[in-house]
Amino acid sequence: MINKTAFIFPAFITEFTRNEIEFLDKNSTDFNDYLHKASVALNIDLPEFSYNTDVYKTDELNSQLLAYLLSCAFSDILQKKGIIPDLIAGYSMGIYASLYAAKSITIEDGAKLIFSAYNLVNNLTGTRIYGMGAIIGLSTKDVGNLIQDSAPDLEIININNEHSLVIAGKKDDVLLVLAKAKEEGAFSAAELTVDTPYHSKYLLKYSDRFENLVNSFSIKEAVIPVVSTYNQRIFTQVSDVKKELIFNLTRKINWYKTMQKLIENNVNEIYECGAGKDLKKISRFIEGDYKMKSIYKI
Repeated sequence: MINKTAFIFPAFITEFTRNEIEFLDKNSTDFNDYLHKASVALNIDLPEFSYNTDVYKTDELNSQLLAYLLSCAFSDILQKKGIIPDLIAGYSMGIYASLYAAKSITIEDGAKLIFSAYNLVNNLTGTRIYGMGAIIGLSTKDVGNLIQDSAPDLEIININNEHSLVIAGKKDDVLLVLAKAKEEGAFSAAELTVDTPYHSKYLLKYSDRFENLVNSFSIKEAVIPVVSTYNQRIFTQVSDVKKELIFNLTRKINWYKTMQKLIENNVNEIYECGAGKDLKKISRFIEGDYKMKSIYKI
């Protein structure tokens, strides 16, 4: 069997390991340089990062930019050390860091794409009537039945593994189904700290406008093949990169199938390029002959 390596990129940071800054310092990487590049590109002032900085915890856009920039920094360090992935995949908003690592977009353009996508859907975000939730411990069928019986407009927008999924829609519907899930015995049913129903039908109306935005960027062919979280195709061409950016914002994704695609393609070492260890936790319930490698031990 041919052994392969993959980089995977998280969307948000739910909890820091508290090893992130130490890892950057150990590898002579000044994270303020990354923040500065994004600040200049967006013409905003991103403050220096510390684990106690509230501005990155309470603001959805800032939290996306922070997760993106940390992922870019970690990927840079790994590749400088000669660890070059055979395949790449980005979980939800992690697509931007994945495309940066694949040399398809610049770090500045990745920040601009995040900024553009956020502002495009801001009229939904600003209403505070939408949201997302995560349910662990029930099957997709179980949650589907809860939605059908209690809140039919709600959607399952991502499957992490056989017993972990994400829902999105109107906040009242999200909270109702989360409560029902707890009653049904879910191990965990929690609202996510986002006000945008990413990957749901509510964002479909933005497809054309986001496509126009994407087409305005200078996007290159991916040097490293990327696995789609939308339909699990493996792509490198510019036209497919643009399609994936649009699908990633406006369509349902499936992380479980994406991980299975990596495993089917003989990936046996996977590095989570990002702060925290959310994707490592998810992977514990995805069977396969692979290891999640800790970047902090390199």
